[in-house]
Amino acid sequence: MALQSVSPIPHLLHSSSSSPKPSILASSNNGRYFIDFVGLHCKSKRTRRKFTATSRTFSHFVSSSKVKAVLDLARNNSASEESDSRSDLRPKVANLDDILSERGACGVGFIANLENKESHGIIQDALTALGCMEHRGGCGADNDSGDGSGVMTSIPWDLFNSWANEQGIASFDKLHTAVGMIFLPKDDDLLIEAKRVIVNTFRQEGLEVLGWRPVPVNASIVGYYARETMPNIQQVFVKAVKEETVEDIERELYICRKLIERAASSETWGSELYFCSLSNQTIVYKGMLRSEALGLFYSDLQSDLYKSPFAIYHRRYSTNTSPRWPLAQPMRFLGHNGEINTIQGNLNWMQSRESSLKSSVWRGRENEIRPFGNPKASDSANLDSAAELLIRSGRTAEEALMILVPEAYKNHPTLMIKYPEVADFYDYYKGQMEAWDGPALLLFSDGKTVGACLDRNGLRPARYWRTSDNVVYVASEVGVLPMDESKVTMKGRLGPGMMIAVDLTSGQVYENTEVKKRVALSSPFGKWIKENLRSLKPVNFLSGTVMDNDAILRHQQ
Repeated sequence: MALQSVSPIPHLLHSSSSSPKPSILASSNNGRYFIDFVGLHCKSKRTRRKFTATSRTFSHFVSSSKVKAVLDLARNNSASEESDSRSDLRPKVANLDDILSERGACGVGFIANLENKESHGIIQDALTALGCMEHRGGCGADNDSGDGSGVMTSIPWDLFNSWANEQGIASFDKLHTAVGMIFLPKDDDLLIEAKRVIVNTFRQEGLEVLGWRPVPVNASIVGYYARETMPNIQQVFVKAVKEETVEDIERELYICRKLIERAASSETWGSELYFCSLSNQTIVYKGMLRSEALGLFYSDLQSDLYKSPFAIYHRRYSTNTSPRWPLAQPMRFLGHNGEINTIQGNLNWMQSRESSLKSSVWRGRENEIRPFGNPKASDSANLDSAAELLIRSGRTAEEALMILVPEAYKNHPTLMIKYPEVADFYDYYKGQMEAWDGPALLLFSDGKTVGACLDRNGLRPARYWRTSDNVVYVASEVGVLPMDESKVTMKGRLGPGMMIAVDLTSGQVYENTEVKKRVALSSPFGKWIKENLRSLKPVNFLSGTVMDNDAILRHQQ
């Protein structure tokens, strides 16, 4: 067996061309996570609804007096904790019926122009595809409250500059300006307090707030249950004066958001503040909406000035958590179809290494960006947070996903024979980051790369195709967009552990082995393993135990 050295692991955070002394933290992960799900399914507003839910939770969902308790995750969690304290309910191993009843598959996909050409057509196609995935989501008893839908795109600067000119604000310098899409408290007094915290934090960090824009919405189409918890939705424009590179700007924005979240956590309105996105590259429009309602709710998405070279779209079927505005997807990096079955172990391991994660890119500010996980958030949100940490620490998006969601590479004939450097990459990281196992299909973007990958179980469908006009499509199902077959130049599907990535800056499409090889060759992982991996010789163990079960447990702990 191999003994992997246990020591601080700065390299997990930061990748560079230099060769710092690598280290590998041995770990294992047997976590399981099972939570009741409230799901109400509808196909469209024009058809009769079908809805199902567990008997323990259905009455909460349809009772108007308790709708906020169900949809507000923080209060829902505290209520469940009180219930547990009054009963003997304990986590139990799920039987087959439980597992089958928890199956869910969101509708996800992306569209990307290989020439990096911005167009409103990309947005229209994304909304069309999203509208075809209503069957992938759920809705409330009012037939209009969806369990979540959304899109991630590049920042529509034409739209925002038009608004700025109307307000008498100078056009934005898009190289140094970021946009925050924020869910804020509805109460006017609490809204003022939340904005004060946000502005003060940006100012303390040396960023200039250029203005606030109330996002135009059509609240009349929102269902009753979603309207009860609908936040005040606004955008904040901030200018980064000191930072020059995109990476430095994004890292500073990440620190600012973490500081704001920490300051808000002690306030009464803290649970009502949420950043859908805060970036110089991307923006997320989402909510507790049915897929066909998203474009009608956000007026921006209907504007011809809203242009983007790519769009990730998502229709959410709630599995591990009750519906809530912040838990709609896409998240800040990922759109996730499926569940992370190892979430409890993943969160515990992330928490255990918080004190040892260090990197020079953070300039000694690691304490300010902790914690890295949130047990009150969904599995998708926590996986997104882990990816965000790695990317902001210097990883590429593809590398971060390979670390978090590795394929089953042992004895893989293609990798072990043709691409041993990829196996070295996985060997190097297998002790630093335990796998976030699904079933999971993940779509991701950092604004420069758009991609998709399947976890090693491969239980979520993902098909892709490319057309002669240089557009790449990935979707969880075919037929979501009308397509002239004569224009299709490439077709395929992702298998277990496979990935596809579109580099928007170079216009290249990289299929699975090309992506993995590029990442694996970025550093000498094989050399680091040879220099730092120590092997233990096998020994003959005793055939029987010499301690009773209690003593064994004490030693193991």
